[in-house]
Amino acid sequence: MKVNNNVSAQRANFNLNAVQRRLTNSTNRLSSGYKIVKAADDAAGMAISHKMHAQIRGLMRASDNGSDGISFIQTTEGALNEVENMLQRCRELSVQAANMGTTTIEDRVSIQKEIDQLRYEVDRIARDTEFNTMTVLDGTCTRQSSSSNVGVKLISASDDVKLTDYTFTVVNPRPAKAQAKSNATTAAAGDQVTADEAGQIVMNGVSIDVEAGMTYEEVFARIRDYGEMMNIDVKPVDGAGNEVPFGAGVQLQFETKEMGEKFKISVSTDNPNLQTKLGIPTTGLTGKGEDVHVVLDTGANSGFSATATTFTDGGRITVTDRAGFEMIFDATAFGEKNEDGTYKIATLGDATVTMLDAGYVSIQIGANEGQTIDMSVPPVTCKSLHIEYCNVATYDGAQAAISAFDSAVTQVTAVRAKLGAYQNRLESAVASVDET
Repeated sequence: MKVNNNVSAQRANFNLNAVQRRLTNSTNRLSSGYKIVKAADDAAGMAISHKMHAQIRGLMRASDNGSDGISFIQTTEGALNEVENMLQRCRELSVQAANMGTTTIEDRVSIQKEIDQLRYEVDRIARDTEFNTMTVLDGTCTRQSSSSNVGVKLISASDDVKLTDYTFTVVNPRPAKAQAKSNATTAAAGDQVTADEAGQIVMNGVSIDVEAGMTYEEVFARIRDYGEMMNIDVKPVDGAGNEVPFGAGVQLQFETKEMGEKFKISVSTDNPNLQTKLGIPTTGLTGKGEDVHVVLDTGANSGFSATATTFTDGGRITVTDRAGFEMIFDATAFGEKNEDGTYKIATLGDATVTMLDAGYVSIQIGANEGQTIDMSVPPVTCKSLHIEYCNVATYDGAQAAISAFDSAVTQVTAVRAKLGAYQNRLESAVASVDET
């Protein structure tokens, strides 16, 4: 038996296959652009290569993240620019209203209507301004907190506030609205004002004419409408404090819409006969609101330091300290009452507000875990700016409105400055990532 074996052909085939394998590897490298296509090409090199590849792709995505963060800031600042323009207009209108020598009460009411509409628009912008369906000015993008007391809520906190507990005690007197109540009226709703009863009622410095021939129901309506212009609710009540129709034997209750010591009620008349008919004492009616009173806990278990200072305005509590520390709380709930006159929150006491590590707008600006830039945008609403009840119908109200809108402009400017600083930082971070 004879076996034929073509050694030359076998060698040629072996060499052809080897060349084919090298050609395939070279083609794969050329087509993919990678020196290492599979683990067998370079086991250690592949591990290093893929790690670097992950870093490169992560850095490219981080650069895009930074650009998205800049777009977020630009969207927010555009809305804030409009808010600031409206606040500047409100301040201008307040200055106009304060010029009592050339404006009548009707003029100031018209000015107030424009201010009201601008305030509504500030709240609408805060509610509706969005970036990628996320609202940015309503407090969603600011640092979050929890409170141990339902009567206390955090309005805003500066970036310098640490993540810890902050405790204070709410003590008497509670925040309160200014209130005054007349004696019992002697005029029935349909009784007409006689010539010897005609005169003027002065409410918080504004004169209300009472003319002969008017019915006392019309007199009450005029007082009520003037009160509305000045953020004062005027209503007839019975001895138990329940609201009733105007008539003989009722009392007129005057109450400001907002709490605080700066809110006052003063009602008087120049006609003794009119005084008797409306139940206004000869000394007039007076009332004054109250600010909330608190005591800070500066012990080891609270974040407040011994140098922290407290400012109260109605139910609003502002705590400041060194290095830009500021926390603003809302405690108006302690002054709110039920229909029967009892307080909605029966007892005062301690409140612990815990700052949470949540609510930030976190921009992933690096390829690895923890490489983020956190941004916080405080709420920019009428409540947070403390301009909810600005009213320019009276001289005192117009003067107070000027200061309130000044403060609001300052707050918005501070937020815009902070956003500008964030944007500069992000632009530098993006440039650094792109260079890397």
